[in-house]
Amino acid sequence: MHPAVTIRPATFDDVAGIQRVARAAYHAAYGEYLDADALDAQLDEWYGTDGVENRVLRDASTLLVADHDADGVVGYASGGPTPTDHDDDQDDAASDGDDGANGDSAGDDANLETPATLYTCYVHPDHWGERVGHRLLERVADRLRDRGFEHLRIPVLADNDRARQFYVDHGYPKTDTGTVDFAGRTLDEVTHAGPL
Repeated sequence: MHPAVTIRPATFDDVAGIQRVARAAYHAAYGEYLDADALDAQLDEWYGTDGVENRVLRDASTLLVADHDADGVVGYASGGPTPTDHDDDQDDAASDGDDGANGDSAGDDANLETPATLYTCYVHPDHWGERVGHRLLERVADRLRDRGFEHLRIPVLADNDRARQFYVDHGYPKTDTGTVDFAGRTLDEVTHAGPL
């Protein structure tokens, strides 16, 4: 019998697991083209204990974890209102499917004409290919639909082919390009988008 994976809202008990998954997934996804020390510094900034606890507190309805019977937290995902230029709490740069992320920006759902944004969707590399990212994305999309959103945008680093294909496979084609500051560098970014 295979261990079960439960998708559920994150709690404060999940903070260390989220941090562990983030560190492993970032290095697996970006380690080929970003300096390890720069990645670690970025992770320390985005995934410090206080910051993750704050995200759990304010985004409990859409910060979800994949809880594996044997391994604990093996993935997490979150989404919500699209951050505006004046939002200063956007923590991460690119939401990368089984292996990428973006910041958890709180906000109300007052402007539902604006698409929601997938802030994070990361899975520990030991569990890539097990459809954990698929399940996380589906559950976050369900939560966003329940909040009244109709469309989803997903910023992804352009070099993250695995994540980009993941989103295309889930019905979110590439719709825009740009750049983002990430781990001390300016990198190309693409946006995938589509209806929830």
